[in-house]
Amino acid sequence: MHTIELFMWGYQEHFRTSAERFAGQIFSNLDKNLKPKVFLVGILSEDREDSHPVCVEPEDCGYNPDLFLDVKNRAHQLEKIRTGGKITFFPLIKQEKYESILNERRLKDLKNAIQEVIDQKDKDGGVISFCSLPVLVKGYAVCVVLQIERSVFNNHYSLVKNKFDEYDISVSFLDATITEYLNECRDELSKPDPGSTFDIFKRPPEEIIRSAGKILMYTPALAGGEGLGLHGLFDACNTISSLRYESDECIGKMLIAGRKHPNIEVTIRLSSPVRVSDYLAVRKLLEISSNDVSLLSDSGYIYGLGKLIKPYDEGAENLFLINFTKHHTWELSHADHVMMQVTYGQPNLQKMKINEENFKRDIKKIFQDIDSGTLDNLWKLIDEATKQKHGTMVVISKGAQEEADRLQTQCIKIEPVKLTPEIMRMVTAIDGAVLICPNTTCYAIGVILDGLDSNKGDSSRGARYNSANRYVESSEYSCVAIVVSQDGSIDIFP
Repeated sequence: MHTIELFMWGYQEHFRTSAERFAGQIFSNLDKNLKPKVFLVGILSEDREDSHPVCVEPEDCGYNPDLFLDVKNRAHQLEKIRTGGKITFFPLIKQEKYESILNERRLKDLKNAIQEVIDQKDKDGGVISFCSLPVLVKGYAVCVVLQIERSVFNNHYSLVKNKFDEYDISVSFLDATITEYLNECRDELSKPDPGSTFDIFKRPPEEIIRSAGKILMYTPALAGGEGLGLHGLFDACNTISSLRYESDECIGKMLIAGRKHPNIEVTIRLSSPVRVSDYLAVRKLLEISSNDVSLLSDSGYIYGLGKLIKPYDEGAENLFLINFTKHHTWELSHADHVMMQVTYGQPNLQKMKINEENFKRDIKKIFQDIDSGTLDNLWKLIDEATKQKHGTMVVISKGAQEEADRLQTQCIKIEPVKLTPEIMRMVTAIDGAVLICPNTTCYAIGVILDGLDSNKGDSSRGARYNSANRYVESSEYSCVAIVVSQDGSIDIFP
């Protein structure tokens, strides 16, 4: 039995629970469905007979210590692969030579060996795990492992390439936040007796998230290829978005890529490029941009105006768009996918779409006789409805035809029609709910829903949210309402 008393340094339980609580505070700000959990892995770095070679905290985390018994050998193999076997081999972690032998690259080899074991265990599971670089604590090389819901993580857009030349880069805002969180955990582990104090993590969660936003902006900056823009791009965009031009708020677009990118057509080339840090000049130039024409930047300078020539090879991952949408608000996008939204200097994920797997599972519970083909069509329709920027509402009801008759004085009743994504885009463009049956036939649009008062209402939410809640609570038919609010939040009422 791998007892907690023999594990590492004595304060590990308090440290872990604090790290998990801190993760909850950070990631609930981004997506409440991520549900982060934390466990620790400790690899003994000394020859001690009174200690276990591997320990985990907590013991019931689901990862048997025996899984990690061979990670030292695997780390040696990774080092040989990395170096081509051209350097003298030393034992991986001996305390007396720790500072000279366990440099950053060897730490990464050990981390990667542990990560391989965890990935293999997680392969068919519902979580995805991320491992920090190890820190030597009381004779153990300790890693913090963060776990989040795999389906939720995969539902957020991500790049594929995690390196630019020899540099590690972030592939998503969530990835950058995970990196910043694990770095913070590592910093705290490096302090004397980590976990021995009551208040361990002192940085506000919002500060971790802002730092992650800065980290993510290195990705487009490197793609631009101008070293001058490598640092400060995040802060530059914040400042530019805050500036008005003749009382008008900042609206416009800026493409970031190498100056000779094959998918960029230069319409106007500046004879003297403007530094991105010349905020007033950049703000003035943004007035010229439009839906089709953007400022062109290599991340360090604005060198002209032009437009994107399609098709762009999304796999190249070397062309990014910064879209200034309103005062103090901007977005970073790649290939029409929003990677990060920033409002008043605080970054966030794009508002979460409905998770396809969860949606289909819930619909099957409500409409048990629905076939897979119809369920796929229904998902496509709902996915299209969630793209309405002003918000909308869709009600799927077994009694859609009867309800259209009952509510005919407070809706636009139509001849029954099988919806397509194109028609869904049209009918969700007006206020009121779209009323359909589970087989995707629509009977009414612009529906003003009724219903009895419900104790599940929320005075802080809008009219759509509360009317959908009342309607579903009162309906005599099996039904579900999908509410897309103007701020992008999505709620499902089954």
